[in-house]
Amino acid sequence: MTQTLHAQFAEQAKKTPDATAVYSDAGVLTYRELDERSRELAERLAAEGAGPGIPVGVCVERTPDLLAGILAVLRTGSCYVPLDPRYPAERLAFMVRDSGTRLLLTTPASRANCPAGPTTVVLDRTATTEPGEKPVPVVPGDTAYVIYTSGSTGRPKGVAVRHGGCVAMLAAMDRTLAGCDLSGVSAASSICFDMSVMEIFPTLCRGGAVVLVESAVHLPESPHVDRITHLHAIPSVMNTLLDAGGLPPNLRTVVFGGEPLRRKLVDRVYQETGADRVFNAYGPTEGTVFCTFGPVPKDGTDEPTIGPPTDGARVYVLDENLKPLPPGVPGELYLGGAGLGHGYVNRPRTTTERFVPDPFRDGERMYRTGDVVRLTDSGELEFVGRTDNQVKVRGHRIELEEVEARLTGCPEVREAAAVVRGRRLVGYVVPEGEVHDGVRVDAALQAAITGKLATELPDYMIPGAIVLLPALPLTPGGKLDRAALPEPPAAGTGRPVTPAGTPTEVALAEIWGQLLDLEPASIDVRAAFYDLGGDSLLLVRLARLMTRRFDRRVRVPDLFSFRDIHSLGRWLDDESGATPEAVQSARRRATVRRAALRGRAASGGN
Repeated sequence: MTQTLHAQFAEQAKKTPDATAVYSDAGVLTYRELDERSRELAERLAAEGAGPGIPVGVCVERTPDLLAGILAVLRTGSCYVPLDPRYPAERLAFMVRDSGTRLLLTTPASRANCPAGPTTVVLDRTATTEPGEKPVPVVPGDTAYVIYTSGSTGRPKGVAVRHGGCVAMLAAMDRTLAGCDLSGVSAASSICFDMSVMEIFPTLCRGGAVVLVESAVHLPESPHVDRITHLHAIPSVMNTLLDAGGLPPNLRTVVFGGEPLRRKLVDRVYQETGADRVFNAYGPTEGTVFCTFGPVPKDGTDEPTIGPPTDGARVYVLDENLKPLPPGVPGELYLGGAGLGHGYVNRPRTTTERFVPDPFRDGERMYRTGDVVRLTDSGELEFVGRTDNQVKVRGHRIELEEVEARLTGCPEVREAAAVVRGRRLVGYVVPEGEVHDGVRVDAALQAAITGKLATELPDYMIPGAIVLLPALPLTPGGKLDRAALPEPPAAGTGRPVTPAGTPTEVALAEIWGQLLDLEPASIDVRAAFYDLGGDSLLLVRLARLMTRRFDRRVRVPDLFSFRDIHSLGRWLDDESGATPEAVQSARRRATVRRAALRGRAASGGN
């Protein structure tokens, strides 16, 4: 068996060259076309200095070029550093600096979003290369990718993952998913999230087709949604898609991960979709995507576990003295085995703290996850909680200390804390230079703070509400008492409300009130959906409800152009049905990209 990700893909391309490898809004590619495109691009990258041990940034929008770019980087022997062009510029720049990335791959569409500094290779169809890929010596211990996760020090940290760990993950998935229909696998995760590895590589290395979508909320809008048979999902996303009736009609398998899974949701999947197999999985980035993985039966009644260890993974439930605990007794989870990553880039101290010597295997290491679990009598694991302040929001791992560091970095804030309430991240701040009593919200201050955070953090790390306090609650020992932080006041408290003024605005206020659990009369038609507690997942349901209410097609991409009821109402009341210029412009760019890509595919990908 080949022991690198790109070699496994190349072997599959030889077996099924004419099979479809990628479906996307921008076009379709066969395995032959994707193989040739990635080979040609690898030649260009190698000429610019890519090679073993060299990190190469990939800052590409979600088109087939994204997959070609990742494969090209691997073919040079380099490791890829995912840089989502939708991320804030400051965060992308930090990831480039911290990883030592001096070579960056992008496209004309994403070039403006790339950090300055590295040599930039723009994916250009006019470039030509000499045929014949030069062999590159890559071994299983070499790094395949570096993914950045939230950091407790206030800065993200890069996790270096080996080819050998990825190949072990592929082998484990072969056994676990045997018999599942992988002919169409949805790829909706950002490449900065390690679930993307699970969506892309088991598919392309085993002959399936990747169905690229912009994000999970765009899934119902994909022209290829009927080709999706296999879906990786975060529970909160699945609930939203089920509520909106937005799941693929030919769905057969669902793999959950990223958040605790409840039996009620599993039952809904079996009852409301065509899926006949559901799995639950768990794993930190440091352990190569998933390290436990198990089926959740249709006729079960117990809450799902996170499954048994995958083949090749070593899992320990230990006490504070690193002694094994018996089934039923909670303890901290430690991981070892083939999937264990190298450690953290440029973080020797943190690597030493988290990747510790394995007391049961001489000369080997294990990763201290910080997760508390208990072992069942059947050898599966039940998730209990955390030993620290790491949380999950929409499946993304967040260190609350990083959010708090960014909040206190705002000039308006003296002290800050953050917690998760329900599925929403909430920030608590003591304002700078202001003395007040009680708990309150301030729309202008929230807009100023979240506006600054939006330039530094990805959207899932920006608090959905900012609560003002006269002081943070403390324990008798003088530490922050998170449990004593109050519930956020109702949105809009203490500030004037611009009421709905037209029948359309009244109808929209009713829909927003239904989604956000607010009284329609309390909703300010000039207030942004996100500032009232909404999020991108709710946009799926909002689009469906508006389509039914107004008998007019409303798409999720359209809703990204509107912030409040007032602007939505003006659009809906436009008798001509004209689409706003921002939406028209985006659609024109997408049409041009699709036409160009189809033209290139028709010419053989050269």
